[in-house]
Amino acid sequence: MGHEGLTLVPLAGALALFADARACPPGFSAEGLPALLEEAFGFPTPVLIPQQRHTDLVFTFSGRVPKATLLQVVGVCDALITAERGVALAVQTADCLPVVLAGGGVVSIVHAGWRGLAAGILEKAVRLLSVQFGVEPMALNAVIGVGVGPCHYPVGPEVVTALTTQLGSLSGAASDGRVDLQACARKALLKAGLLSERLRVLPGCTACNPNYHSYRRDGSQAGRQWAAVVLPPV
Repeated sequence: MGHEGLTLVPLAGALALFADARACPPGFSAEGLPALLEEAFGFPTPVLIPQQRHTDLVFTFSGRVPKATLLQVVGVCDALITAERGVALAVQTADCLPVVLAGGGVVSIVHAGWRGLAAGILEKAVRLLSVQFGVEPMALNAVIGVGVGPCHYPVGPEVVTALTTQLGSLSGAASDGRVDLQACARKALLKAGLLSERLRVLPGCTACNPNYHSYRRDGSQAGRQWAAVVLPPV
């Protein structure tokens, strides 16, 4: 799309948005999300966000957001699910991955760092989409957003062990003490039953590219970029 710093991805009847530091400059806060998403999506939408803590907790929203509500924090979790139209779900990242799932009239967004991946948060979100809404994994589409690349992600053996315990072999996803989070997320989604042709990985590395905020690169001074998904109103 034409707006700098915004990547809009149509996905199984939903709209997924990935914003970088040009759209979310230093000092950008969640309060700016409703306006940013209205600009990107072309219609106003209330926004639900989690209190992210690198957990495997998934929150499913059903019902209606009060008309006056523009932004609502739903509590501690790292993934959101809804089948409600016109309600956006969003997460913030600064090296971890934003992952969007969509299919069967349901959407989910996941904040996935190594802890979440090791805890199986992607598999859990996929399972809940099936159990709660009857959307089977093979019917889901996924977009894995940009996070820190293996070029800037050396990790300790405990991280490799935790990921291996959850995902099995990390062949192609880890080497020389470095982890490829996007490859790990792809493995998790394939393990959960998604079809490879329905997975899209957005290329890049947050630490390499100054257009992204990166905690690895900038430390405590790092800002945050946002990703979101919405089922457009009818």
